[in-house]
Amino acid sequence: MRQTVTRYFEQLWSRGDESLIEELLHPDYVNNSPGSPQMPTDRSGVRWVLRALRGAFPDLHYTIEDMVIGDDAVAVRTTLTGTHRGDFFGLPPTGRAVKVNQINIERFRDGRIVSHHRVTDMAEMMRQLGAST
Repeated sequence: MRQTVTRYFEQLWSRGDESLIEELLHPDYVNNSPGSPQMPTDRSGVRWVLRALRGAFPDLHYTIEDMVIGDDAVAVRTTLTGTHRGDFFGLPPTGRAVKVNQINIERFRDGRIVSHHRVTDMAEMMRQLGAST
């Protein structure tokens, strides 16, 4: 599980390697924390949000700060960083850098991630982007 979660953040999200979606995510994968109402919650939604995030933050990078491994799930505290260079769900590029904390819980089945829960400090992200006070 440690290796899969590390690849999930370092290769899929930080490098944008979409080819890992089918390898790392179970066919029954469900995102329980979709970022947008129109975003699919299955594996296709991962591709959708990956492209949206990397379009908005071409230098998107996740740092794994902590990882706690259970019997069938991994809790991960990450730091997301990037520079806002493209549209971010309707917010035009600001050129500002962001550094935001996340907590993720990845549940596993058959060696792959089958369920995802995420909490992102979106208020802090929007403050850093100048979109809120």
